[in-house]
Amino acid sequence: MTRTGTRPPSPPASGEPEPGGPFPWRVAPAAPAPSGRLLASGRPAGFVTRAAANVVDVGLATGVVLLAYASVVGFRFLLAPTSFRLTAPAFAWVVVAVGAVLTVYWTASWTVAGRSHGDQLMGLRVAGPRGERLHLVHAAVRAVLCALFMPGLFWVLVSPRNRSAQDVVLHTSVRYR
Repeated sequence: MTRTGTRPPSPPASGEPEPGGPFPWRVAPAAPAPSGRLLASGRPAGFVTRAAANVVDVGLATGVVLLAYASVVGFRFLLAPTSFRLTAPAFAWVVVAVGAVLTVYWTASWTVAGRSHGDQLMGLRVAGPRGERLHLVHAAVRAVLCALFMPGLFWVLVSPRNRSAQDVVLHTSVRYR
């Protein structure tokens, strides 16, 4: 009997000692629950995740174009500071420049690492028909199609395997890594 008048718990009937016994620090810690990333690994990526990755990539490409434009303008100013006039580029040229930078960026990223910076941030990987990394030509064609037809991403919303229009045409997939 203890001081409070209750009995201490008895050992299990099987004769095995209680885990940790009177020493709770000897109890093995419980196994950690699997993370969301581990549970999603290998599954096709959804629309929101892919769209967020594309927003990051388009932002990076736009930043590169802005830096290039600022460099050109600064150089022009240094050449002729008295006659310098700042002119805004036509919107069509900006769209073409961002598309070209994005195409080169995606081609290099998907060929070398299998993912762009946006994909890496969102935990995605672009894979070929058999799950392998894309070859240069395959990545270049996919990058051109993605840059020219960005609304093709909306096909993910109706596709049973979460594939964009570009993925369907080229037999590629975007999966959680």
